[in-house]
Amino acid sequence: MMLRIDERDLRSKLNEHRSLIGYGSKGDGIANIVAGLFYIPTAWTFAELPMRARCLFAVLGVVIIALGVASIVCKGLTSEKLYKEIESMNRRASSLIAVKDGMDALSNRYLTYYDEQWNCWFLPNHRSFDSYEEDKRKLSSYLSSEFKIPSDDFQMRFVGTATSTKLSTAHNEERTYDYRLYLASVIRIPDAWDAEGEFAIGSKKCKWMTVGEMLNDRKIYAINHDVIQMLKDLI
Repeated sequence: MMLRIDERDLRSKLNEHRSLIGYGSKGDGIANIVAGLFYIPTAWTFAELPMRARCLFAVLGVVIIALGVASIVCKGLTSEKLYKEIESMNRRASSLIAVKDGMDALSNRYLTYYDEQWNCWFLPNHRSFDSYEEDKRKLSSYLSSEFKIPSDDFQMRFVGTATSTKLSTAHNEERTYDYRLYLASVIRIPDAWDAEGEFAIGSKKCKWMTVGEMLNDRKIYAINHDVIQMLKDLI
C-alpha cells in the first residue's frame, strides 16, 4: 500500500516521539544500575536495621537496576506502533466529477449515483492519479465507461482542490482527504436520464440533485458535507 503523507506532518510525528525511538540514555541507565547496586549491600551492611527494612532496601535495589537496564535496552515505542500512527496520517487522494447538463436551464443540478455499500448518494469519483494530465485522462475514460457518456458528448475541466480531515463513519477513525474537483458539462444528455426522479445507467441507480438537496440530505451531509461545501464554493 502506498501512503500519501505530508512531509511536515511526518517530521512533526517523528519529532513528537523522538525521545521514545531507539535505545535509552546510557548515562541514565548506568546511573540507575549503580544506585541499585548500592541499595543491595546497604540492606545487609547495617545489622541494626530490622529484617523488614533490609528486605525493602534489597527489593528497591533490584527494581532500580531493572529500570536502569530497561532504559538502556528499550523504550516504550515499538516499530509496529509507530507504523500504525504513521499509517493513520495517510492522505486519501480522490478526484470528484461534478457532472451537469451543459445545455439545460436547470444547470444547477448535478449527477449523483447511489452507493449500496455506503447507503448514500455520491458524485462520480475515482482515486486520483499522480499527474493532473493522467488524472483528467483516466477520469474521462471512467466517466465514459461507467456512466455511458461518449467522450465527444462532454467537456471536462479542472476546477480546484481542497483538503479535509474528518471522521470516516465506515472506519470509525479520522482520515485526511485530498480532493480534486472537475466539472463535466454534458452537451447531449441521453434520453434515459430523466429530468425528475431516479434512473438507471448500466448497473448504477442515478438521479439529479442540487447542492441544496445534497445539504438537506442527512446521510449525504454526515458523510460528505465537506465535498458538498467544496462544490458550492468552487462552482
